[in-house]
Amino acid sequence: MGGKNKIRRQINKKAILLAHFGTSYPVALASLDNIKEQVHGCFPGIETRICFTSNRIRTIWAARRKKPEKWIEKGVPQEIMCAQSFLGAIGNLQDQNYRTIIVQPTHIYHGEQYEDLQSYVRALQSIRTIKKAWAPFHTIVLSRPALGTYGIEHDYAEDIGDVVRVLETDFSTARENGAALVYVGHGNDFFSSGAFHEAQKAMSDQHPDLKIYMGMVEGFPGIGEIVRELRTDEVKKVLLKPFMITAGDHAHNDINSDDPDSWKRMIESAGIQVDVAMQGLGSNDDFANIYAQRIQETADDHGIDLHPDSLVSSLRPSGIEQGDTTLL
Repeated sequence: MGGKNKIRRQINKKAILLAHFGTSYPVALASLDNIKEQVHGCFPGIETRICFTSNRIRTIWAARRKKPEKWIEKGVPQEIMCAQSFLGAIGNLQDQNYRTIIVQPTHIYHGEQYEDLQSYVRALQSIRTIKKAWAPFHTIVLSRPALGTYGIEHDYAEDIGDVVRVLETDFSTARENGAALVYVGHGNDFFSSGAFHEAQKAMSDQHPDLKIYMGMVEGFPGIGEIVRELRTDEVKKVLLKPFMITAGDHAHNDINSDDPDSWKRMIESAGIQVDVAMQGLGSNDDFANIYAQRIQETADDHGIDLHPDSLVSSLRPSGIEQGDTTLL
């Protein structure tokens, strides 16, 4: 009865969880695959998995699992067919002894989806067990979206600059075709789209010879405001492109459809020629690598070593506080 308690240990493996909004369009999955491929290429020794944060998208794929043959024939991988929620994916990782996890959102900005994800991660970080040896996580941290977020550790203006620098192909294509560039972001009706507008200003500042516009499917400015700007600026031709990770539902139905209220048709109805580039930002290797950069920065902030040549021991004694690496 008076003996000392033995030091308990838990396996502590490391993982990266890519938190995608998701897409229901098989043709758009290449953008998500590319992001995972680029991240895995930067961190080959680290388990990298995905989840979908959109309830609607997960529901669509769940219904398709009832008759999967059609989707398998289209090349849809199993991890998409069985895409999990954030909590489902985190639970599976933890159950398989991944207790140091970097959650990398592939959302464009700090909007509704990122805010909810932040709440989930904070809740998991708050878990305290009576015996520290049995804490479910050693470290679980949330990285930044493409356009950054608030805070003093990383200047969001620099994050915006990172994004602008990897879009040179779009600027060159518009310039070569004598067109203005119109990006269309997802936006949100109850979150400010200010980060998008700051990105558009940064683009225009770097390319003053090119007319660049940024509209929102949801929020401001919408298609009506953008058409008025194009008319005021006497634009004759535009390159229209989704400012989204994937060219999925919104790209096909809101931007490039034959419906009279689509972005393409509304701009054409103003007498302006429209060329559409139906490619998600995730298919741009340099853009995809921004997420790898965010992951490395987040790892550095929290003392997480993601390089296989110097991986720490997978066993951790009990009694070490979360984030404490002094005994590793």
